[in-house]
Amino acid sequence: MPRDTREPQEILDHVTRARVTLTAAIYGLSEEELAMPGAVGKWSVKEVMAHIGRWESVCYDVLRGYIQDGRKPTENYADALPFNERWEAELRALSLQESVELFETAHYHVFGLLSGLRTEQWDGYVRAWVMGSTWHHFEEHAGQIRAWRDHL
Repeated sequence: MPRDTREPQEILDHVTRARVTLTAAIYGLSEEELAMPGAVGKWSVKEVMAHIGRWESVCYDVLRGYIQDGRKPTENYADALPFNERWEAELRALSLQESVELFETAHYHVFGLLSGLRTEQWDGYVRAWVMGSTWHHFEEHAGQIRAWRDHL
């Protein structure tokens, strides 16, 4: 993927649009539908929400450490699949309310952090984390959820 050279506000606008699209894909599902396996692979929408929240929480922690004191994580997050597998049982065990809280709170934290960055802080490292953990991730799962809903 080519380097993202957009202005920070353009990226934040993209994050917002992608989040609205994701939320719209989820909106209107009943509690039973939210818990129904198979929306994304074997995951329910509830589990996808928790999964997205977990990645945004990681993004927040990583970027906060990086911005505050140049610290990068000791974990290598380049391959997301082992982390998804490691977290799967824990995220599946969350109640619907807990999944929604993680989904909403993590986004609130990461978006607040990003909104407060100065232009010069938006380096390639920050941009890569923002892409992978926000707008690109939202678009990926919104499309999957919409396709699943079309077959309900």
